[in-house]
Amino acid sequence: MKLLSKLWILCFFFFESCVIFQATKVPSNNLKSALETKSAQKSKIVFLGDSITHGRVSYDYVAAIAKHPSLVNDLVINEGINSRLTVQILEQMDNLKELKPDIVFLLIGTNDLKATLSTDEYNRYANLWKLKEPVTEESFVQNLTKIIQTIKKDTKAKLIVFSPPILGENSESIPFQRSKRFAELTKEVVTKEKAIYKPLHETLSKGLDTSNIKIRKPYIQNTWGMYWTILKYYSTTATWNDLGESNGYYYLTDAIHLNERGGKILEEMALEEILPGEK
Repeated sequence: MKLLSKLWILCFFFFESCVIFQATKVPSNNLKSALETKSAQKSKIVFLGDSITHGRVSYDYVAAIAKHPSLVNDLVINEGINSRLTVQILEQMDNLKELKPDIVFLLIGTNDLKATLSTDEYNRYANLWKLKEPVTEESFVQNLTKIIQTIKKDTKAKLIVFSPPILGENSESIPFQRSKRFAELTKEVVTKEKAIYKPLHETLSKGLDTSNIKIRKPYIQNTWGMYWTILKYYSTTATWNDLGESNGYYYLTDAIHLNERGGKILEEMALEEILPGEK
């Protein structure tokens, strides 16, 4: 009996390790890889962001865009990494300048706003990224402004910035209101810096208001719930929509990440800028 229990535990940890590997696998089409291969493809389209762009723990909208038949001769780059804040995006500016992209999409802010929710949330990011300064609305605005200004100064790329998505789906909850605030801050910065703004948060929020959802769940810090959702995705045939619905969400999977329903909205917004006038 003891041997059987040990085998179950061993199998669980092996399986968990495989899932973690899948969830954190760096995109093969990232900035570094693009610079090393020196591709001669027609246009270079870069997506900068966090886990929502990374696409390993939610709907991979960048991969879906890369498969569009009108983009077969273009280089679509996924420079998204789980848990990134604006300060980690700043670290990619030299590589971006060297690449000379034609279009740059920026989706960042969810982790910045989460780091302002509580000491526990902040400490997670501080330990992960060795942060030395607190994360605040002011630091978010300062970093976002610097990112946009640097991209505009160092490249000739068309720059599109999305507002951060909703955090949880209960509009009366503090996390949702904080995500709304960070969307407003994003819009203010993007408007001031004369880049293109795409209202992702606003569109998702409006969609929730017009849906028939009776219970709208708030974001609650629950790392194990997120991991469990990821585990089920990589170990079953369930889709991100299936998992989101089983967790009680309409656009999200685990109160943070986008399922197909939410990710398709993001995908369509991006394609409007890459292929204007094309359905």
